[in-house]
Amino acid sequence: MRLLSVIENCRDLRTIVDLLHINGGHCYLVGGCVRDYLLGLRSQNFDLEVFGLSSEKIVEILNPSYKIDRVGKSYGILKIRGCDIDIGIPRQEQKMGPLHTDFAVQEDPFLPLEQAIRRRDFTINSIYFDIKNQQIIDPFHGKEDLQQKILRHTSECFSEDPLRVLRGMQFCARFQLTPAPETIELCQTLSIHSLSPERIYQEFDKLLVQGTQPSLGLNFLRQTDWLKFFPEIHRLVGIEQNPISHPEGDVFVHTCCALDAFAKNRTQNVSDDLILGFALLCHDFGKPATTTKDGKGIHSYWHEIAGILPAKNFMERLRVPKRIMLQVLTLVQYHIEPRLFFKRKASDGELRRLSYNVHRLDLLILMGYCDCFGRVKHNDEIRSWMTERAGNLGILNAPPRAIIQGRHLIELSLSPCKDFSKILLKTYFAQLNGNFSTIEGGLSYVQKLISTDENLISKQSDHSVIS
Repeated sequence: MRLLSVIENCRDLRTIVDLLHINGGHCYLVGGCVRDYLLGLRSQNFDLEVFGLSSEKIVEILNPSYKIDRVGKSYGILKIRGCDIDIGIPRQEQKMGPLHTDFAVQEDPFLPLEQAIRRRDFTINSIYFDIKNQQIIDPFHGKEDLQQKILRHTSECFSEDPLRVLRGMQFCARFQLTPAPETIELCQTLSIHSLSPERIYQEFDKLLVQGTQPSLGLNFLRQTDWLKFFPEIHRLVGIEQNPISHPEGDVFVHTCCALDAFAKNRTQNVSDDLILGFALLCHDFGKPATTTKDGKGIHSYWHEIAGILPAKNFMERLRVPKRIMLQVLTLVQYHIEPRLFFKRKASDGELRRLSYNVHRLDLLILMGYCDCFGRVKHNDEIRSWMTERAGNLGILNAPPRAIIQGRHLIELSLSPCKDFSKILLKTYFAQLNGNFSTIEGGLSYVQKLISTDENLISKQSDHSVIS
């Protein structure tokens, strides 16, 4: 069987399984690695569930050869350091409080197999591969659901952890699944309030970076009535758009279209894709507050500015890392510029100033390209025009470097002082506008600037020298 060949090809996995079997353990591959290989996908992570041995015994057996980290002693998860291998021990859990972490957990290495399987979240993740006997164990028909692309909860134990709803969101997006009606109904009874922001963020990360069709994930939230826990997204539902420029429907539908386009055009740089994913998710958060209708149609003037605060609020609640959040907010603010620049055939100076404001024109251009899907046909022209212009100016991936530095001012016999930053900033913007392109031209500009602006170093003796 193919899964057996995978084990044979992974030396560490084969060694660990052999050591545990020799010492009385019974090992199963479980969860995502089984699911992915049944889908024909290559999995880089392996989850083992070991029956017949306690976690302490497993550590004792493997310690001579491997370094092992525990992920919460009560959860019985052992991570093999340096390998993408996790080992779980069957356990029994009892809900003790409102948080998703409030469980009394007790290892039970001799728990009946089916009882252990029923504690898993979805049937597609409840497929076990018995390594010793080389057979699939699938009492909840996960393989059939996988073939039919159905997302179905495994058992009533699903309700014990509401994080599973958000896992369902990203599974729908990643594997293009349709949720079973009974799973939708069960999710509607659950609440997000016990979940930590960090765990919520992790599921959105997977939705945006790994989802092949993110719209299915967002629609899963809508079907399960979980959009209400994300009010900035929820408000997009039903917000009308101009049917000529937005034939796809309301702002929520448009956002789904933009994210699906992004999923087909990722950069393959995880950090950049996370920034773009959040930017496209948030890019029209300002439309609910700005959309108006008059005799000329439906308008959302200045929605890009109005969207900054709700995007910030949304990401702060999810504890999105600040570095990512700041870049997302910049892209939200300027996301309509590629279309406007193309329409008026903006000057080189305008493009340089835009690169200064957003830092990464390549990301803004790709965002604008994805934003056009479902709204404008044949939008390749905007992307090509912007990319070619920015490339020729050398500003596609970063704004221009300042030609004139502080040392150049010193070469003009100016003493370092508090006005240096003012001079350098004015000079840099003049460079962006195309007033000069060489050091000589820049120095000439500085001399003229100082001679005509009395507020800039009019008298060197009036300024303290920085030693």
